[in-house]
Amino acid sequence: MTNWNNWLIVVPARLKSSRLPEKPLQDLGGKALIVRVYQRLAPLASQGAKIVVATDHDSVMRVCQAESIPAVMTSASHESGTDRVFEVAKDHSRALVLNVQGDEPFVDLSDLERLASAMERQESPQMGTLIYRNQNLDEFHNPNIVKAVRSDQQVALYFSRSSIPHDRDGGFEGFWQHQGIYAYSQDTLRRFCELAPHPLEQQEKLEQLRALGHGIAILAVEAKHASIGIDTPEDLEEARERF
Repeated sequence: MTNWNNWLIVVPARLKSSRLPEKPLQDLGGKALIVRVYQRLAPLASQGAKIVVATDHDSVMRVCQAESIPAVMTSASHESGTDRVFEVAKDHSRALVLNVQGDEPFVDLSDLERLASAMERQESPQMGTLIYRNQNLDEFHNPNIVKAVRSDQQVALYFSRSSIPHDRDGGFEGFWQHQGIYAYSQDTLRRFCELAPHPLEQQEKLEQLRALGHGIAILAVEAKHASIGIDTPEDLEEARERF
């Protein structure tokens, strides 16, 4: 079992989004999306985790305050959600940090438990993430779906928008789809944010390649449930139907 007293969970919630304006404030079942994400995570707080929303706008802060959700105002100049997470995490003493995006109202808590437990079992944990076994061939060839390859020791070898691993013989047995949820030790999170962007990161537009490119090991832990993030108006409509 995970000792959630070791964990700080940060939910970055940037107001601006190129594909879905004011995403954290979009209505989902009568509440703002960011509220639904917090409500999803709230049972972990009762187990000892500290949960904080990290935003860059007063409107998101007001919504959180109205719902008694712990929230922190962060810089609007951050280039990534990880930088926003670090701004919050550096002021806390929890040894381990979980980054759950503010557009994940359906994240499965048992999968977060798997990731957190895997990190805690490491002698010197660095960084971890979730991957899910996907059998959809069309999504395998979709560059908006990030693929992962991992070793037998469950350590990530690479992430790509390309269709990897390539099967020269033309067979298809599914692939590992990356889910954008990350766990870090405090030291690794600080180091990551101090590193310069890596050429692979810039080429693929995948932030996790900064870690791999600079030699930071990433545990790739299997999730048992597909993640359904909300990035577009179409995603939002699907989420509303599901909710």
